[in-house]
Amino acid sequence: MKTFISTAHEEQESNKSSTFGVLLNSDENHKRVDSLIYLYREKRNMYIFFQTIMDMNEFMLYGDGKMQRAYMSEEDFDTFYDAPYIDGKFTEHLVWSVNNLT
Repeated sequence: MKTFISTAHEEQESNKSSTFGVLLNSDENHKRVDSLIYLYREKRNMYIFFQTIMDMNEFMLYGDGKMQRAYMSEEDFDTFYDAPYIDGKFTEHLVWSVNNLT
């Protein structure tokens, strides 16, 4: 299955050190296949993806915890974002963990 990713919504913190957003993964018919919440940390050039808004909130409030998340460098993310299509769902290309890598 060919899919595509796009940013559905994005907000930047007032100090511009982090960006929060919703990533939409859709198929060739523009039908939503999946969506993810992400946090981009400019200082580290790193995206952190979450399955739910609650997981991201817990991560932001309490730091390292037991919420599932995936990390991807800006360079790797740009490869997927700029690609003509993704083979399969975007989430299939993420490695999910509960380790503190930030």
